[in-house]
Amino acid sequence: MNLTEIAAPVHEYFAGFDSVFHDKLRSSVPLVDKVVQYIAQKRGKRLRPLFVFLSAKLHGKLTPKAMDAGIVVEMFHTATLVHDDVVDESSLRRGSRTVNDIWDNKISILIGDLLFSKTLTSIVALRDHHAVAILSAAAERITEGELLQIALTADSNVSEEDYFDLISKKTAALFSASCQLGVLTAGQNGPALENMKTFGENYGIAFQIMDDLLDYMGHQDKLGKPTGNDLREGKMTLPLIHALGTAETSERDAIMEIMDRGIDRENDIQRIVDFVTAQGGVEYAMDLVQQYTNQALSTLEGYSNSEARQSLIDLVHFSTRREN
Repeated sequence: MNLTEIAAPVHEYFAGFDSVFHDKLRSSVPLVDKVVQYIAQKRGKRLRPLFVFLSAKLHGKLTPKAMDAGIVVEMFHTATLVHDDVVDESSLRRGSRTVNDIWDNKISILIGDLLFSKTLTSIVALRDHHAVAILSAAAERITEGELLQIALTADSNVSEEDYFDLISKKTAALFSASCQLGVLTAGQNGPALENMKTFGENYGIAFQIMDDLLDYMGHQDKLGKPTGNDLREGKMTLPLIHALGTAETSERDAIMEIMDRGIDRENDIQRIVDFVTAQGGVEYAMDLVQQYTNQALSTLEGYSNSEARQSLIDLVHFSTRREN
């Protein structure tokens, strides 16, 4: 099953999203317009707007406010990616050159700031103080997550608790916000809002663990980034954290020596991948993907059968069984 099929209950909104998104990004400043339209072309899966639309459909009907909310979350997500690439010194994003690689860090930071500003402008269209509160809380968590990631990248003793704190802030926060905003646009609040907050949080954690697993299991042609990219950047993700925690001291020290000096040899990545696999790190992380997937799906059990509910179930499985 592909995303187009999953999005069938909200087809009109999902299919029309890119056109509206491009229009929202336009600028009268030629350089700015060139950069933001370059960003808009390099579209991702648009998962966060899709969660807005499906959450709205699950709790009522789609309205123009759902499109406004979808724009808000995708614009905010895009802004964080632009800043991420500067922080990580990345030259590729989804197989294409990043803004900071084509232009420079100054342009990237200012474009990211502009996108944040456009996000604030767009959220005004929702005319809902709950929506402002939800996005503000998500923004705070995501910013904390960015700073936490920098701190942890320089730390060779990252714990599982640190890791889950990081991904709940950096990834799960915006998925949770997307689901909550969808509920609000359908005119619901209270228990429904709390349900979808929990659903999005658990989904986001499962999604990020799976994304980190692809660093060990994926292929460059499917991912748009080299396998082992997180390792090259010195990021300690769940498979490696678990493997280091179960290994003999001598094995652990050998791997940490590689991580501390940085990946600079052709076989370093393969050695770490083999180590993590042998120590059960991949299997352990896969088990946790399933646990958080099940927790997300259990949140939907209280809803009657509908196309939107089934699409949310299918979307969870699509994301946690993917190869890219």
